[in-house]
Amino acid sequence: MAGAPPAGDIDPMIAAPELISRHGAYGGAVSFHRHDAQETGCAMKFAVYLPPQAERRRVPVLWYLSGLTCTEETFMIKAGAQRVAAELGI
Repeated sequence: MAGAPPAGDIDPMIAAPELISRHGAYGGAVSFHRHDAQETGCAMKFAVYLPPQAERRRVPVLWYLSGLTCTEETFMIKAGAQRVAAELGI
């Protein structure tokens, strides 16, 4: 892509995601974020769950990309993802 920063570099023109809220869950923490997406031309939201194991070591990441009718909360609400992630340390 023309004009893109080299791989591994952070583009200083792109703002860091905004923290909307953070809450304790199953011994870890879930946080909700918002960022301006150039591709869609609007604000996008996403959630991050850090299991309790993340306090002591690096943990694997599980990405869930929601569909058209889902939100950043759907996977956690319908699947109980935080409970399972806490048990598995992901």
